[in-house]
Amino acid sequence: MAHYTATIDCAGDPKSAFEYMADFSNAALWDPTVTRVKTDPSRGLGVGSRFEVFLGTRLAELRIDYETTRYEPDRCVVFVATTDIFRSLDTIEIEATRSGCRVHYDADLRFFGPARLLDLPAHLAFQLSGRRSLDGLERSLSEIA
Repeated sequence: MAHYTATIDCAGDPKSAFEYMADFSNAALWDPTVTRVKTDPSRGLGVGSRFEVFLGTRLAELRIDYETTRYEPDRCVVFVATTDIFRSLDTIEIEATRSGCRVHYDADLRFFGPARLLDLPAHLAFQLSGRRSLDGLERSLSEIA
């Protein structure tokens, strides 16, 4: 299983951080592995929101379709993508602090069947890309604070 977890302290309020994080299309602004995200803005945000997330480069992209499966305003949002070979679960929890808020990000990628051989390489890649994504997220959250 590939897994990455991180916690960020942010000077912004929990509501602003939650709204930013719950709109998964913002991932293209802070996650360098995401080249673009397509969504239907007319659907709004909440359980059932869908996001087409494109990873890689513009020359070779992998599309992963995420859906919001849990949406607790200002507290928690969960995105899930399931394909024939893996399930990706991104859980974001936000809590108020005296100086703003704390964002907990947990990314879990589980492969099925023979693709489980990809668990260790994917876990190692998560650790490398996770740090770069975390840096981008810290910058983005400080800008909206």
